Amino acid sequence: MTTRRPRPPAHGLVLLAVLAAALVGCSSDPTKRKVVTTSSDPDASGDVLVGGLGPDRDVAAAAPRNAVTDILGTTVDHGVEVVTVEVTFRDLRPRRYLDLTAYVTTDRTGSRLPVQATALVYRDEVTLDLYDDDMSRCTTADAAVDRSTDTLTMTLPRSCMGHPRWIEAEVIASTMRYNAGPDDPLGQAVWEDHAYGTGRAGWDDDATTPRLHHP
Repeated sequence: MTTRRPRPPAHGLVLLAVLAAALVGCSSDPTKRKVVTTSSDPDASGDVLVGGLGPDRDVAAAAPRNAVTDILGTTVDHGVEVVTVEVTFRDLRPRRYLDLTAYVTTDRTGSRLPVQATALVYRDEVTLDLYDDDMSRCTTADAAVDRSTDTLTMTLPRSCMGHPRWIEAEVIASTMRYNAGPDDPLGQAVWEDHAYGTGRAGWDDDATTPRLHHP
């Protein structure tokens, strides 16, 4: 005589199906966000603006022929130990003055002013100033120029910024006539390009990298 095994109750089958679905969901968490650590953004060529001309020095005019200030692309990377800011220009020619400034807002700065890192290029020399929370100069920050690729790279140690969990960066390039005489009509002129907008017109709350997290 054949003995049949009893069937499990229907509600038991439903419970097993629910548990199996839950296990599948746990194995690949769809809610887990991808950590963004790097931002790479192009910038339009020929969008440099110049200010400081004429009686109304607050008025900016287009200066598309200025190539040394003209940013073509910017990559910001929030690495394990350092933050790197790599900017490519249209023509980073030698013996020209260039000021590249990154304003870095972090979870450490809160409502205070952002950390400011400024690289100065003049007469084939490159210097970088970065000041930490107590306004002490960060001596391990560095900047380098690669003229073969028209690239300027700033290396900012995270230790000088309080080891932030995330950063947002605004990047601006500017040039001027460093040794202009008192009668030079361009003596007060400043050429500017914003990495995430068109000169001064791009200076708004959205003209930064996205929030870049520590890996």
